[in-house]
Amino acid sequence: MKFNFHVSPNIKGKQSTQNIMRDLTIGLLVIFVCACIYYASAYGMRYCMQAVLLLACSLITTLVCEVIYAKATKQPIKPFLAHSFGWVTSIILTMMCQITITPYALIIATVFAIVIGRLLFGGFGQNIFNPAAVGGAVIFAAFAGATTDLVTSATPTTTIASEFHWLPATPEVLDSFLEQFGGFSSLALGTYAGAIGETFTIAILLVGIVLALRHVIDWRIPVVYLGAIAIMTAVIALIAGLEPYHGVPAFLWYPALHLVTGGVVFGGVFMLTDPVTNPTSAAGRVLFALGAAILTVLLRMKANLPEGCLYSILLMNMFTPMIESSLDGNQLKIAKKVYIAFACFCVLALGVSLFAAKTIEPVTTLRTSSSATAYVVPEVMNEEVFL
Repeated sequence: MKFNFHVSPNIKGKQSTQNIMRDLTIGLLVIFVCACIYYASAYGMRYCMQAVLLLACSLITTLVCEVIYAKATKQPIKPFLAHSFGWVTSIILTMMCQITITPYALIIATVFAIVIGRLLFGGFGQNIFNPAAVGGAVIFAAFAGATTDLVTSATPTTTIASEFHWLPATPEVLDSFLEQFGGFSSLALGTYAGAIGETFTIAILLVGIVLALRHVIDWRIPVVYLGAIAIMTAVIALIAGLEPYHGVPAFLWYPALHLVTGGVVFGGVFMLTDPVTNPTSAAGRVLFALGAAILTVLLRMKANLPEGCLYSILLMNMFTPMIESSLDGNQLKIAKKVYIAFACFCVLALGVSLFAAKTIEPVTTLRTSSSATAYVVPEVMNEEVFL
């Protein structure tokens, strides 16, 4: 019996896994340095050292977990550590946390991220869920109150979700929210206290552009993800009848508000682009990013969660195998299937926008409760206060 093999031509890319992870690490550290500079200049070196301490705790925990795993599986420790890239997960997880989190909570979350999220599946390249997202879910589910004994203020996502239902309808109401955090410019630049690395929207976008140009991340994922969120929230603004903000139409300022608030830009650039937990085909990645955007908007607007990015990533990780199998085969032959799936996702996105706009009451009047004084920034920076 004779077997004929028709091997497809292969083109070896210039980027190796080591180079990709090196560039990604540098990009993440650039954002971390931005955070350290901000906290040191705004609140003092003590806050900067707190961020460094948290990162060190996570990195050391990752090292210990991976050494134990390498010994348990009888693998050479140095080669295993060199090709595991666990430090990337540690950096991402640390920057997802607020600076007030206690080190022990981050250590436990890191154990879950590395052991449950990565090593139990076989290590780097075999995990199903984004490991940093697994650790972040543990923090939000079990350690939301595990902060230092210092006073903290609400983050923008918590404030806009609880006080404004994500729908500030008038310029006065929107101003009452923005004044607490320095306005649109502060939200975009990241000059407010929040998650350590998620707040620097402009810096993250710039780093993301560099990583995309160097083919470290697939540009389709953040573009589709952030673009879909912008379009969906623009539709919500039009249907809900939000008023212009100082001459800017609601279908412009409202999507911008969603993009600069919370961790959607950070998630779109550094987490959704994880090549292990998203589909391998270009069409699959577009559907993956679009599905994550739909879930993010739905969770933000209707769920009892101020931020939907983290859980949308974990949920879409569950659908990655199904997307892969449904789009398996000759990409030219399945083009029609891709267009149909994309159209279905677009219809679903429109339905979510209509549902959110019709079932949420826009906030049109200023609240007279004590919430206006709940987020006052202390003027005396040497007090024992974390913002």
